[in-house]
Amino acid sequence: MQYTEEKDTIAAIATPLGQGGISIVRASGIDAVRLSKSMFKGSKDPEMPDRTLVYGHITDSGEIIDEVLMCVMKSPNSYTGEDVVETHCHGGHAAAGAILELLLEKGARLAEPGEFTKRGFLNGKFDLVRAESVMEIVSAESPEHLRMAERLMDGTFSKRIEELLDDLHRSISLFEVNIDFLQHGPDAIQKKELKDSVIRTVKTLDTMIISYDTAKRVKGGLLVAITGKVNAGKSSLFNTLLGRKRAIVNTRPGTTRDWLEERIEIDGLPINLIDTAGLRETDDDIEREGVSESERFIRDADIIVSLIEALDPESSTGIYKKTENVIYVLSKSDLLSDKHDNSERLHVSSKTGEGLDKLSDSLAIKARSILETSTVDPIVIVQRHRRELQHAKEALSRALDSIDTWSEEITAFELREAEKHIEAIPGRNIATDVLDAIFKNFCIGK
Repeated sequence: MQYTEEKDTIAAIATPLGQGGISIVRASGIDAVRLSKSMFKGSKDPEMPDRTLVYGHITDSGEIIDEVLMCVMKSPNSYTGEDVVETHCHGGHAAAGAILELLLEKGARLAEPGEFTKRGFLNGKFDLVRAESVMEIVSAESPEHLRMAERLMDGTFSKRIEELLDDLHRSISLFEVNIDFLQHGPDAIQKKELKDSVIRTVKTLDTMIISYDTAKRVKGGLLVAITGKVNAGKSSLFNTLLGRKRAIVNTRPGTTRDWLEERIEIDGLPINLIDTAGLRETDDDIEREGVSESERFIRDADIIVSLIEALDPESSTGIYKKTENVIYVLSKSDLLSDKHDNSERLHVSSKTGEGLDKLSDSLAIKARSILETSTVDPIVIVQRHRRELQHAKEALSRALDSIDTWSEEITAFELREAEKHIEAIPGRNIATDVLDAIFKNFCIGK
């Protein structure tokens, strides 16, 4: 697909604004080279040879704006498939902003969010899956998320989609053969082969759809709730794991009445750490609401860190329905004079740091166990992909029902409907409004 609708040249700052070593101003389009060279002064022509960093200065009416390196990438050998120029200047807002302003004054247009990547897709440089992988890489907050995003980028998922389409095309071919032979007698070809083919595709879709649940946990983080009775040391442990004071710590019971949430990383895995209100009977309406929220987190959390005060070891709440993902912790262990090893309870002191390494190790082990048992291969990581696969599965389920009654028109329609949804994933015949909705979530300059 060749991009022909837009003839204008776009420009934007491709790096985050703020203090830093380098900023990059990117321009793409038919006039990108001419506009960029018109404000560049150097001993060499940045266009000869292209794809080379050339030293020089950006000037405006003879006044030097900044010392830069300029790189020209000629069509079609660029990210967008068009002529692209990247100007590497000093970091910060002023230099990059001044260079961008010059490009806009000379006739470039400020790029819309994701427009560079959108032009690359429309110019056939990559499919829509790889375009979306760019956003996943940019937004990745953990090594695990980055690893999944790189798999999206390297074509692993796109290959699975092509295999899925091949399976579906075989089902469509079987259906068409059945229709042809039905005209010569009902015993010519049995429906079973067609049904078996569709069922296999549905099972593959099921596996892929389920895998999104694991990916969502990796991207959004596992929910880890610190629970226990009042004054068990929950807020102190929360602050210690967070590495800063976030929750108010006080000896008065019931200080934490609402829940607090912060994002941390343990062994490369994102964790949403929750400090909950202490569990107890109370007449205080506000505190009782906090206790209700704590009970909700106990039901919903992926992992529970259950604090039991060391000086009151029998104070466990004992309300956990699923104990396999509960870590029992004897808190304030620095107050104990006589400590006995207990494999079921970790001795932890937020004051001295005792047991924190063991607690972190236990959290990492349980987190990885949850992710590994959720699904073998978290290949679907983008919500749009999951949605299209779900629609395809629903269409194939309707096709299976219609095969039993041999409703030819319905079967044909539903098979093609499933094909349409799967083809939408790499961006074939995708509607313009859908495409716009995808790229509007990108950052400007990407």
